[in-house]
Amino acid sequence: MLLDQVDRQLEQYTGLVTYISRVFARQLDSGDPLTEPFVTHDTSVAHGHPLIIRADLIPDDDAPALNIFIDDELWAVLEASPRFDAPVREGFSFHEIEEDNSHWRLLARYDAATDLWIMVGIELDAARRALFVTLGRALFPLLIILPLTVALLYFGVTRGLRPLSNLTRQISRRNPGALEPVQPGEVPEEIVPVVDSLNDLLRRLDSALESEQRFTANAAHELMTPLAAIKTEVQLCQRRLRGTDSAAMLERIAARVDRASHTVEQLLTLARFDPETALPTEPIALGRLLSDAVADSAHLALERSVEVQLDDPEALEVRGSQESLAIMLRNLLINAFRYAAPGSTVTVALERRAGVATLEICNDCEPLSAAEFKRLEERFYRVPGTDGLGAGLGLSIVRRIADQHGASFRAAPREDGSGFCAELRFPD
Repeated sequence: MLLDQVDRQLEQYTGLVTYISRVFARQLDSGDPLTEPFVTHDTSVAHGHPLIIRADLIPDDDAPALNIFIDDELWAVLEASPRFDAPVREGFSFHEIEEDNSHWRLLARYDAATDLWIMVGIELDAARRALFVTLGRALFPLLIILPLTVALLYFGVTRGLRPLSNLTRQISRRNPGALEPVQPGEVPEEIVPVVDSLNDLLRRLDSALESEQRFTANAAHELMTPLAAIKTEVQLCQRRLRGTDSAAMLERIAARVDRASHTVEQLLTLARFDPETALPTEPIALGRLLSDAVADSAHLALERSVEVQLDDPEALEVRGSQESLAIMLRNLLINAFRYAAPGSTVTVALERRAGVATLEICNDCEPLSAAEFKRLEERFYRVPGTDGLGAGLGLSIVRRIADQHGASFRAAPREDGSGFCAELRFPD
C-alpha cells in the first residue's frame, strides 16, 4: 500500500518536472533568459556546477529528491536533495544512502524533447511517517464519532425497547396460575396484536380451568355420595349377618370402600394444589398448628397402639396458608401413624436449626431400600406389601405444598439406617 502510493507520487512529480523542463527549453530556443525565482544562477555556468533549484515553498520533511541529467552529467538539482548516480535505464528502483541511513524510492525518465534524464525520489521513512499522520488525521474524528454514534444507537434502541422489556418482565414474573390479562402498557404497535392474542389465550385457559374445577367438585360430590351409601349398607349387613364368612367378607368390602373414599379425598386435595397458584399468605404459628394436627390424627395412633412423643414445640412462625399447611401436617402425621410398627413410638420435633424452622417426624417401620425412598414421592406409589388405606398420594401432596411455601422436603431413614424420617425446612 505504501509503495503504491509512493510510486503514484513519483509519476506525478516526474510529469510535472518534464512539463517545466519543456517550458524552459522553449524559452532558451527563443533566446529568452531564464529569470525564474527558483533558479539561483544563470544556466550558462551550469557545467561543472549544477543549477540549484530552491525548494523553500516545500516543507523539508515532504520535499522530494530531484536530479536532472544531460549526457550523464548532473545539470540541475533540487535544493537539499541528495545527488544520485546518472540513470542508465528508465523505471523504478531503490537506493540507500549510507551516510544518513536513508532509503529512497527513485523513478528515472528520459525526455526526448529536451534530451534530459529526470530522476525523482521519495525517502521511504518520511513517506511512512506522512502516511501515518494522514491516517491519524482521518481516523481521529472517527475515534470520537464512532463511540458517540454507538452510544446514541444503544440509548435509542434501549429506550425504544423498554416497553417490550417491561412486558417481558411482567410475563416472566407472573405466577403460572395467574390468568388475568397482560397489561400491554406502551408497547410498539407491532406488538399489540401479539399481546391481544396472548390475552385471548389466557381468557380461554381461565375458562377451561374454571370448567375443570367445577367438574372436579361435581365429580367429588357424585363419588363421595355413593361411597358413603355403600359404606352404610355394608354396616347394616354387618349388624344382621353374624356368620364368620359373611362378616369377614363384609369387613373386606368396608375396607375397600374406606380406601376408595380416602383415595377420592386425596385426589381432590392433590387437584387443588397441582396448579402453581399464588397462595394467600399470613403469619402462622407453626407450633400451635402442629399440636392441632396431632390432636386431629391421634385416633390413628391409638388404633395401632402407637405412642406419640411430642416435646413442647418452639414458638416458631412462618408465612403461608394456614389451610394448606394444616393439610400438609396431617398428611405427614397420618403417614407416620399408619405405617409405624404397632406398639412403637413416633417422634415429632419442631425446632430452629441453623436459624431455620425445621420439622422432623420419625417412626419405626419396616426398613426401606434407597430405591424405595426415591420413589416415595411418586404419585400412586406404595411400597409393595404395605397394608392400609393409603393411595400413594400423601407425600406427593406434602411435596406440592412445601414447594408452594418455598420449603424443602426430605424423606430418609434415621442416622442408624432404621425407620423413616420426614424433614421439612422452612425459609427464613
